[in-house]
Amino acid sequence: MSFQVGRIKGISIRLHFTLIITFFLIAWTLSTYFMPDYVKGLTSVDYWTMGTIATVLLFFSILLHELAHSIVAMRYNIPVKSITLFIFGGVSDIAKEPSDFHQEFKMSIAGPLVSIGLGAFFVLLIWLVSQNGANLGNAAAYFGQIKGILFYEAIANLMLGAFNLVPAFPLDGGRVLRAGLMRWKKDYHYATKIVTTLGVIISYVFMGFGFMTIFGGDFVGGLWIVLIGWFLHSGAQSYMSQFELTTALRGIVIGNIMNTKIISVKGDEFVDLVLKSFFMTSMKSELPITDGQGHLLGMVTLKAIMTVPEHQRNTLKVQEIMIPSKYLAVVPSDMAVEKALLQMVQKRVGKVFVCDKDGTLLGVVSKTDIIELASERQKYLQTVKGS
Repeated sequence: MSFQVGRIKGISIRLHFTLIITFFLIAWTLSTYFMPDYVKGLTSVDYWTMGTIATVLLFFSILLHELAHSIVAMRYNIPVKSITLFIFGGVSDIAKEPSDFHQEFKMSIAGPLVSIGLGAFFVLLIWLVSQNGANLGNAAAYFGQIKGILFYEAIANLMLGAFNLVPAFPLDGGRVLRAGLMRWKKDYHYATKIVTTLGVIISYVFMGFGFMTIFGGDFVGGLWIVLIGWFLHSGAQSYMSQFELTTALRGIVIGNIMNTKIISVKGDEFVDLVLKSFFMTSMKSELPITDGQGHLLGMVTLKAIMTVPEHQRNTLKVQEIMIPSKYLAVVPSDMAVEKALLQMVQKRVGKVFVCDKDGTLLGVVSKTDIIELASERQKYLQTVKGS
């Protein structure tokens, strides 16, 4: 669950609800431990002010890191829908994987380079403030606080850049490594398998070190390391599962697997008739709606029909409560199955409607159909490899 706070270069900037937890946790850690150790003798208000400003700058730095990825992607005509800041930093919603290793390398390395560059910039600011502390005028009283904030930003950005270069998926370093392996082996599947496997191994290392840190007495620090390890593990595993799924589906077009025996409803039918003559007989939870020429208008769900009061069901038409087709996954029959699956994921629906250029409904494919097909093909490929 996230909400939009603005747009940069057409990219939606979103904040995930977990960011609130992270923001207060980091601000509390900085104001309670880091800043009092760096600058002595200040009030708790001063430390909380320093911690809050430093946390805001940290997330702004993370946003710049993600923007670097996105801007490079857009230069290769790869659409970027949004950037979401969440508990573990940020993620760019890039529409597709880059087409070759040059693009992947440049897109991946851009973020860490920006973070390291920001770290160097804050180091320069510390030096300038130290050299000109006596000339700060009224700001001289805040000399220690300014240095404390700048010092944290320098350390945080340098660590962010270095951490993202760890060669583990889904970190940038994993993608950089995959680009190198693709250039060397010329095999995208092999490169992906190596970096995701390495990502899982490194995730276990992080989690193990985190538990050791917890048992050593640093509960908060150890917990963060364990959570980072868990994030790496789940990211690598989910990416590999998705990659194996799309690999199994490669070469199949949606028209070859669509179900052409469609039960559709005319848009001008009344809700009561549709409920009794279609839903109760077909035992389905949703049905497509078409016009007199068979053009797809939308989809009506059983849930929507059941919310209509009984006394209105014989006067209300289903097209008045339908989900319009623009909110559905509507694809041509020659679209690759893996691309159709991506549309389902992006629109958060459980099926795709296959239509011709005129919008005439040709068939339907559910997510279950695609997953079952992929499972069968994976079993076939494993059997062929094992024989």
